[in-house]
Amino acid sequence: MSSSLNSTLGVLEIGILISGVLFGVVTTQVYVYHKNFPKDSLWLQLGLVDGMWLIELGHTMCIFHAIYFYTVANYGDPKALLVAPVTLGIAVVLHGITTILVQAYFTYRIFRFSKKPYLIPIFSTFLMFAQLLAVTTLSAEAIKVAQISLGLYLEKWEWLLLTTLWLRVAADLTISSSLVFFLYRQRDNAYKSTVLVVDRLIRWTIETGVVTSMLGIILVISYLTAKENFAWLALFMVLPKVFSNTLLANMNSRASLRTMQTSVEVSGNSGPVSNRSRTLATGMAVSVHTEMDTFDISRGGNWTIDSTPDKKYESV
Repeated sequence: MSSSLNSTLGVLEIGILISGVLFGVVTTQVYVYHKNFPKDSLWLQLGLVDGMWLIELGHTMCIFHAIYFYTVANYGDPKALLVAPVTLGIAVVLHGITTILVQAYFTYRIFRFSKKPYLIPIFSTFLMFAQLLAVTTLSAEAIKVAQISLGLYLEKWEWLLLTTLWLRVAADLTISSSLVFFLYRQRDNAYKSTVLVVDRLIRWTIETGVVTSMLGIILVISYLTAKENFAWLALFMVLPKVFSNTLLANMNSRASLRTMQTSVEVSGNSGPVSNRSRTLATGMAVSVHTEMDTFDISRGGNWTIDSTPDKKYESV
């Protein structure tokens, strides 16, 4: 009995506690974002950043209620492990919204890089809509069926759960590889001072893409090899916090990029070639790391950046 609880409730509790810690990191990153970028557009601040924080808050409350259901409300009742509280079903849909929201943000960046017929953004959007449909079905059925029998739910909808997880991995790999491709293509035409900025962007893109993709793959493997315990469910609780932290870290990294760009400006005042390099570096960074409603240098805009933290990026 003790061994069974270790591989079920014990693992699930660890996953939920880690998720709670990561929610604290999300909250800190939201604070840092508002402090450093108060002049970003309202839809970016309220719609994306604050909206995602509220979704994560709801997800955290749901999964903590779930662990309360198992460890307090039904303490000592092993039969409780055979069902799932309604809050787990709600957590599933909030989980899906978070991951799709993050993927949509990065897909928009790919759209800004791409040219017609926009095949990669269209493919990524298709993967996201497929995920949304699958997650909606899974959560609705979880609320109805899982309260009666978690085993019956998994037996009936295992194929859709695995499909959703693989769709997520495919979307992550598509988005990260596409961003790296477009950045690397601009790197080939960049000046030496610009290459430093682009290299950092490529490294960040690879790191964040690898983290989310590998976690998704590990989740699938855990489910296929040990579905009788809750290790896969613990990973499932952690994954949305990883996605939201990835997005916020990416947005907050603009501050360090601005520092790099400022150093390029200081070293680039000696001649017209250096000035041109500075402008190109700024434009490429803006197209990847600033507000999404700005222009891209590849679409005909030149850019200047002031070194003050709350200065908006302006087209000249």
